Amino acid sequence: MLVIRRREGEEIIINETTRIRVLKLNSGNCQIGIEAPQTEHIRRGELQPREEELLVRTALALELGE
Repeated sequence: MLVIRRREGEEIIINETTRIRVLKLNSGNCQIGIEAPQTEHIRRGELQPREEELLVRTALALELGE
């Protein structure tokens, strides 16, 4: 595991295609933004793959007005 420190506005770049930026820090919380190709699947670590799939399907259905 690579451990580095970042300040607000600083980024980490992975394989020149994925950018992770620290957006906001406060009271032990960190808000990050991730820019990646649509082909990359990104999920929160605490969610199991099946839960994430259901959330994505629900979001897509809402966007399409189904």
